[in-house]
Amino acid sequence: MAQEDLDPRNALARLLAQSGPGMGRRQFLKNAAMAGFGVTAAGTLLAACSTDTSGGGSGGGTEDTSSNSLVWANWPLSVDTDSNGKIPSLAQFKKQTGISVKYSAEINSNDEWFAKIQPLMNSDQGIPASLISPTDWMGGRMIDLGWVQPLDFDRIPNSKNLLPAFESPPFDADREYSLAWQGWIAGIAVNTEVTGRDITSVEELLTAPDLKGRVSLLSEMRETTGLLMLSNGADPSDFTDEEFNAALDDITEALDSGQLRRFTGNDYAPDLAQGNIAACFAWAGDVVQLNNDNPKIKFFIPDTGAVLLEDVLMIPTGADNKVGAEELINFYYDPEIAAQVASYVNAFCPVEGAQEAMKKLDPKLADNQLIFPDKTSMEQMHGYMPLDTEQAVDYQSEFEKTIGL
Repeated sequence: MAQEDLDPRNALARLLAQSGPGMGRRQFLKNAAMAGFGVTAAGTLLAACSTDTSGGGSGGGTEDTSSNSLVWANWPLSVDTDSNGKIPSLAQFKKQTGISVKYSAEINSNDEWFAKIQPLMNSDQGIPASLISPTDWMGGRMIDLGWVQPLDFDRIPNSKNLLPAFESPPFDADREYSLAWQGWIAGIAVNTEVTGRDITSVEELLTAPDLKGRVSLLSEMRETTGLLMLSNGADPSDFTDEEFNAALDDITEALDSGQLRRFTGNDYAPDLAQGNIAACFAWAGDVVQLNNDNPKIKFFIPDTGAVLLEDVLMIPTGADNKVGAEELINFYYDPEIAAQVASYVNAFCPVEGAQEAMKKLDPKLADNQLIFPDKTSMEQMHGYMPLDTEQAVDYQSEFEKTIGL
């Protein structure tokens, strides 16, 4: 086999070519899982996927930095996309405002993207994007570094539609620099055809004899240690070294007992579907799609609570079109537009009124508790404590050592 055939990016290109332009996000992720690809927390392939797509089709070239255009750096598969690969909502935005948006699907990993932009930001050159959508903890790091600007909420009147569950996240408590784009709920996924019962307790997941060797945890530190800390009665939004270490001890104990099969990204999906994994830590957005194919696969917020992360909307320092970016944020906080996006992405929608709007688009999705959780479910979700650079390095190193990376 040629060396280039071993590169997952080449395999991904073949998968995309085989799937064709009419494939939606759900089918794309299903095909990716069947092909054995890993996927990140935001539902994106671990293999680099940096296609630039605008409302008018595939992007490319340099940015037009006039007030009539802007670049949005986001994750792949994180916005509504039609059968021709175009983004209907951005086409609507251009028609409404005259502003053309280039959707640059360049964030495949928060850390990799940070490493790419760091030299530009440190040298005050800025980046060719007026709107960015990192995950919340990375957004917090960028706030601390002074790399993002406060939002002008006079230009974002629809920000009043932000759900209460997202009003005061640990990384931006006053919502001065950010608004939520998509929420990602980490909890427990169960193939009830295999288990014969629901699993709603982290303790049961880690100790039940009939699950031995058929449990996986996530290789993402915040999600896994956050769920474990909640199970231990600690608050992941404000924890001590001792509480973090207790979560690592739980992992070690489960490994030593043989309870754990492996640690995964979204690549738990095929094993869960096939019954090789009976129950696992998982992201709700993935399970919405798995459940669509197999109702026996279910997602549960653990009885001790779930971890809620979010991808955010932020404006970097030196943005060429801050006003246009704020207009775009305001546009996506229109409940009708938010519902349109949620019908494609299937993540926790942070916009009040979108559930009502969804009833006209897809009544089944409007009733989905993983996209539109009720008040009781929202109260069970917890953020993760912002970490400074030294803490992040130390905790990540200890976590990776514990799980064997």
